[in-house]
Amino acid sequence: MLVHTAIGTLRAERVGPTNTPVYRILGIPYAHAERFRAPEPVTTDPGDGVVNSGRGHCFPQRLMPGFMNLFLRHFQLRPEWQPRHDIQSEDALRVNVWTSGSDTPKPVLVFIHGGDCGSGTLPIYDGTHLAAQGIVVVTVTYRIGVLGHLHVVDGDRISCDRALLDQQAALRWIKDNISALGGDPERITLMGHCGGAQYALYQALNPDNRDLFHRLILCSGQRATPQPLDPDAERDAFARLLADNHLRDYRELAAAPLSRLLRLAQPTMTLSTTMDQPFFKVDPRDVLREGAFPHVAVLVGSTSDEFSMIEIPMWYRRMGIAKTPEEFDRTTTRLYGRWAAPIADALRPESTDLPDLQIKMMELLVFHSAALNLMERLSAHTTVYGYRFEYVPNLYRGLRCAYHGAEVAIFFGNLDRMRIPITDDNRRAMAVTQRDWLGFVRDGVMPHRPAFDAQARITRYRGDGETIPFPHLELLRELEGTDLAQRVVNAYMSRR
Repeated sequence: MLVHTAIGTLRAERVGPTNTPVYRILGIPYAHAERFRAPEPVTTDPGDGVVNSGRGHCFPQRLMPGFMNLFLRHFQLRPEWQPRHDIQSEDALRVNVWTSGSDTPKPVLVFIHGGDCGSGTLPIYDGTHLAAQGIVVVTVTYRIGVLGHLHVVDGDRISCDRALLDQQAALRWIKDNISALGGDPERITLMGHCGGAQYALYQALNPDNRDLFHRLILCSGQRATPQPLDPDAERDAFARLLADNHLRDYRELAAAPLSRLLRLAQPTMTLSTTMDQPFFKVDPRDVLREGAFPHVAVLVGSTSDEFSMIEIPMWYRRMGIAKTPEEFDRTTTRLYGRWAAPIADALRPESTDLPDLQIKMMELLVFHSAALNLMERLSAHTTVYGYRFEYVPNLYRGLRCAYHGAEVAIFFGNLDRMRIPITDDNRRAMAVTQRDWLGFVRDGVMPHRPAFDAQARITRYRGDGETIPFPHLELLRELEGTDLAQRVVNAYMSRR
């Protein structure tokens, strides 16, 4: 159907089995960008005709064949995590909206997906169920992979992370236009998962964004550690990139066929987050250190089994996962030094299986320590709620874990999109999580849960939810200031 709004005519579809009418509006352009250039905002006129495509869009990416999951049985290869029905193109700077479209302005949830693949229209991010409960859901598709993250040098111009600029452009579009789609521009919550959580935090740490959103949900992010821009090092890395790929200069790279770009051999440095202009006008680490974080309520946490994403035996050797006591001692000592034994001893009550124990050590240092670090830093300046997510959707027989992204599926209420039987336990998990988190989206508070404070209390989502002290609190505080988390990340990224 076509819907006439203040921003033009939109192609919409009524969706969902609920009694509340929900309209899905896919593929609304918020910006355009030339390859490797900053985005330029889109302006529309109500007389321009149909504004959006009505389809999902994603930036070009290589997808693993679906049949592979018959052998690997890995949750991130399931159909709901794959953009198989999206239009792949470089013209994919789009937002997608789910709204009930009534006259009363509703709270808005803006979601930034994570990873270096996917899009804002993955089935797992479908906003139908949340929109039926009285909010407007917006998902953002931004440049990923080489198009979004590759560091390029063109004369004096060094461009490092266009994804951040894309997201900022989307937030500005949403602020200016969401009222035409039933949303309240003064009640916007920004939510991100994994890499999307890091991006959401960077957006919050940018002073230019202070009026673009009012609450923040950070799911399973890592530490905010963008590196200072080193122009000489960037030029050297870019020269190596060109030489390794038999390219003469920036112009030849920018004009290369897309298929060639997706196969680039890349130095690690050319895909890291770097504090380049124009996005990082101030060092985000200084904002955190100096307590200049905006006064927005924050919900932050992790799942209990984050690194189950690598729990495939065929990956153990590639990822350096030890399977014998001798290998375990050697590997963990090399990675953690004198902290290897204390960390392993603290986690042995949770698992005696050596591969699983090593994965638990990685989870503690990468995800859980990052969550605690943010809770402690931010709670001195604003209201912070912490969580540890332990609900276990039954994806495959024998999959024991609250995997990386489990809280997103439960909160969005999309277990039906995952072909998972909706059991009583699953209904309870969705009801409890949505009650708490939708309360946060609406008002910035979770009345049934304590805010993080000097007692370091968080909510553990298991059963009906319960208040617990942050697990392994004293050990993590002792580890604060070490480089162990970065060592784990570097080791993981180098073996991917």
